[in-house]
Amino acid sequence: MRRLLKTLLLLSAAMAVARLTATVVSRQFEEGSEVSDEFRRVRCMDGLDFTSRAAGLRRARVSVVLGGAKVDLRNAVIDPAGATISLENTLGGLVLNVRDDWAVTIDEVLVGGGENEVRVTPPDELPDDAPRLNVEVVTRLGGTVITTGGSGR
Repeated sequence: MRRLLKTLLLLSAAMAVARLTATVVSRQFEEGSEVSDEFRRVRCMDGLDFTSRAAGLRRARVSVVLGGAKVDLRNAVIDPAGATISLENTLGGLVLNVRDDWAVTIDEVLVGGGENEVRVTPPDELPDDAPRLNVEVVTRLGGTVITTGGSGR
């Protein structure tokens, strides 16, 4: 029994150190802020709740490994030439909220049982001059939701 308890304590300590290291290292790769027209967010074994208020969003990248992320673009304005956001989700959950008046196109790759759910306004229901957002999403053994709704459910 003592040996089992000692092993569990060591395993818990190792996991805590791994999580702390992953958090510190992943944040070194981040760029931009809530008002930046280009940003990058990385989370490993951690969570993210990010709201963009960009005045001319052009490009963004969000990577999640063993964590969860909610990215809200509904307060952002897309650059007149359009914008692209790349999402990478491995063993995690990711929700992207977009405006319902944006023409959203999805380029998706699913790996190993990953699942993407897309609930956006169909492009044929929008005017030809609607702001354009291209979403490139790779989901590996996780779940990604792209929605115009606020809850991400």
